[in-house]
Amino acid sequence: MNGKLIPRLRQSLRCLLRPHAVATPLQVEQCEWKFYLDYLREGMVAFDVGAHVGELTLLFSKFVGDKGQVNAFEASRAGFQRLKAACELSGRSNIVLNHVALADREGVVKLHVYDHDHLSWSSLAERPLHKYGIPVQPVGAEEVPATTIDAFCETNTIFRVDLLKIDVEGAEYQVLLGARRMLQEKRIRCCVFEFGATTFDMGNSPEDIEGYLTGLGYTLCNIVGGDPVFPGRTSAETARFSMHMAMPKS
Repeated sequence: MNGKLIPRLRQSLRCLLRPHAVATPLQVEQCEWKFYLDYLREGMVAFDVGAHVGELTLLFSKFVGDKGQVNAFEASRAGFQRLKAACELSGRSNIVLNHVALADREGVVKLHVYDHDHLSWSSLAERPLHKYGIPVQPVGAEEVPATTIDAFCETNTIFRVDLLKIDVEGAEYQVLLGARRMLQEKRIRCCVFEFGATTFDMGNSPEDIEGYLTGLGYTLCNIVGGDPVFPGRTSAETARFSMHMAMPKS
């Protein structure tokens, strides 16, 4: 990584540095967006995994420019149609849309889909939202073709990913498992991924994610400076929504 970039990234991660309370969801989102604005550069290759309606896809597209590329992945049919409409309306030529789930293996996965107002909650996990006091249930399920980051990059001759953003409602670990070769060879230069109750709903644990990434030579930090890695990491009931960043130790 460019030596001049490291100080900028450290400065970016100091946003909303606080000595006490863990960041609110709004503060997490502010820090996340600030990080992208500081980090992205012309010519970069970005993956938006769990692109939903394309807000971050379009942001990435603007900053990587014509010499860069954004691969956007959205699994749900309704979500993909909204993503496609937004990107086509933008007229950006550096966005590649992929109606596919990224997972730990190739095949077909079952996606639990929510209504229009909660479409971004669609997940591979069967979420017990009633346990959290949320009276929302899936409206159906879809079978979605799945591939891995390693297979996708090999098929599409992608040699590096400068930014891998993952927001897939609990299955972030499965996406990372499917990127083992790219991570092992340090061809993923920066990964930003979500943590929260959905992580546990999917059957994943912070310890597994942390051990996997550190074992492959990556360092982890909360994207909000001063907040711990995996806040409330003991259970779904205590987990706090947060975004984390992983970069090669070197």
